[in-house]
Amino acid sequence: MTPYQALRVAFGMLLGEDDFRVLMGNPRGKQMLHAAWLHGPGVVWGYGVRLDADGDRLHVAPGLAVDGWGRELALEAEGCPSLAAWATRWAADHPVPTGTGSDPCTGEGRSVTAWLVAEFGTCASRPVPALADPCDITRRHDDYSRVAETVRLAIRLDEPPRRRPYHRVRVLFGLDEVAGAEDAAGRQAAEAADRVRSAPPGCRAEQLLDEFRRLAACDAIEDAPEREDGDSCPQLFPVTEDHAPVVLAKLTFDVVTRPGEVSVANVEIRQQARTALLPTGAIQELLCGLAPALLGETLREDAGGPRLDPRSLLWSRGNTCLNFCFDKPVDRTSLEQALSITSLSTHGAGWATSTVVSVGLTDGNTRAVVDLEQPPAHPLVRLLIRGTGPKPCYGTDPWVPFAGLKDGPAAGRDDGHDAVVTTQLNHTAEAGRAE
Repeated sequence: MTPYQALRVAFGMLLGEDDFRVLMGNPRGKQMLHAAWLHGPGVVWGYGVRLDADGDRLHVAPGLAVDGWGRELALEAEGCPSLAAWATRWAADHPVPTGTGSDPCTGEGRSVTAWLVAEFGTCASRPVPALADPCDITRRHDDYSRVAETVRLAIRLDEPPRRRPYHRVRVLFGLDEVAGAEDAAGRQAAEAADRVRSAPPGCRAEQLLDEFRRLAACDAIEDAPEREDGDSCPQLFPVTEDHAPVVLAKLTFDVVTRPGEVSVANVEIRQQARTALLPTGAIQELLCGLAPALLGETLREDAGGPRLDPRSLLWSRGNTCLNFCFDKPVDRTSLEQALSITSLSTHGAGWATSTVVSVGLTDGNTRAVVDLEQPPAHPLVRLLIRGTGPKPCYGTDPWVPFAGLKDGPAAGRDDGHDAVVTTQLNHTAEAGRAE
């Protein structure tokens, strides 16, 4: 395979076997590299796996897959690998330990987990006459003119490694976790996700795209082909050939060993262990369907009204004083008319409304101090600030309705959003933060 060499021909040039290999290897090599790096291994269609009625052979339906080297694995006829034959070889390599106290007549059952994979294979075919040197006593008068690409179905004891590149991007979208304090790339992506969530709803899509591009560039810089131990020359493909097969199913079964016989029982086939390669059209539709849920309301421009930080609620003075913060200044009189505090009885008495004595503002009219006549009657307390209706709370810079909770959906210039925060008070404490 010569993906980075192309044949240059000229009139009268004598071409040999190696030249034709370059001619064929250039487009084929480029196609394999494209499929391996940009699609990865997985099943395109088919390759269903079932167990026959005797509980011995696996029946693998025809299908198409792409392996880790970008080679198409086309299974044209049903394959039938034998579990019992594989278990016989496994039992010979893993004899039953002596002194276990098991009855040799009933058989020793040992649970095994294995993996059914599809591997790329070839075989030569269609021999044709070939020119030979008459002085060469080892000469052949014919040679194979075709290489048939085949698929080998194999059962492996070890789980084939899964390549999961682009760790930063996966953390950004919540697919990977930050792997401890040493995971600098993961922490970088987690900080980027926080910036996306804290961006105004109308700007969230643009912020996400910016963070995605930056993190993907960093991941691509650090990505590289897999290397074998002691290999100083890197290969072209993302994985070594040993890791190129495609996983079709995870197998769990018992290997039962009796004198002169090995059989399998309790076979479980998990085809969910495979990777399915989705067509580009399906991926486009899925992205369009998920975008509103991921980004929130983005078509409506946010008017910039003040928002409540629900984590800022602080009770004090024996639960008769409540402090909370806005991200922008608010009008005190409108806040006083738009605010209500209620508590729910656990004994069937329903809701009780707390009497607000006064509402004050500090820190440039961004921190509210609410004084109550007495503590809420019940531990479950509900704070409501209205940004809708006839008397909503209003911001002063800009002069627009209250927009609701921090990181909430976009709010307009004529109508905002309500904010509701429920807290559980500790009535045994003199003062303190709501639990």
